[in-house]
Amino acid sequence: MLLVHGAWHTGSAWDGVAEALRKLGVPVAVAELHRGSLAADIAAAETALNRIDGAGPVVACGHSYGGTVITGLPPEKITHLVYLAAPMPDVGESSLALLSGAPPTDLFAHVVGDLEGITTIDPAAAGELFHSHLHDEQRTVHAAALVAQSMAAGYEPITSAAWHTRPSTFVVCTDDRVVHPDLQRRLSKRATHTVTWDSDHGAFASHEADTVELLSRLATNPG
Repeated sequence: MLLVHGAWHTGSAWDGVAEALRKLGVPVAVAELHRGSLAADIAAAETALNRIDGAGPVVACGHSYGGTVITGLPPEKITHLVYLAAPMPDVGESSLALLSGAPPTDLFAHVVGDLEGITTIDPAAAGELFHSHLHDEQRTVHAAALVAQSMAAGYEPITSAAWHTRPSTFVVCTDDRVVHPDLQRRLSKRATHTVTWDSDHGAFASHEADTVELLSRLATNPG
């Protein structure tokens, strides 16, 4: 199982899901992104995938921007792609182009910095923006783990799309304030399967048990 985080996050976002999957006997690798370009982030995810013990092809799950990253992975190394409130770009599309073509959300009202350079998320708004379904204390923990993000990768178009040749599941999060649910529903039509959760953007936390159940099931039966 490969877990890929989104923009402004780190691999620690997946700690709860990764621990639960490992307890179920699922080998897990967590990618660390923010390498400065989309190509570098895809390479980092592939390196993490290659470290999985005894790995043949694996299930890859991308949250938010991580969906663009898993899209660019070599399809022969993937058995199933899972898009968790994530862009699912086709060749020539970028993460930010998909977002800009959708109804606006609260995201860019809380981005601090140059949209052509390095940005952060306003710490006073981050918890509610990403994790509105969590309790205050949990929101604070997740918001404190956010890091600065180069925006360059978000503008770069994908050059290959593994979902054309591999099965996929799109998880639509209906109370997402970052990736508009209408965009998610539109992109989900590209996927083999669609799941809908009444979730905020950070479904890996607010719907941790559901995420673990979905991923562990696909690890056993990826078709």
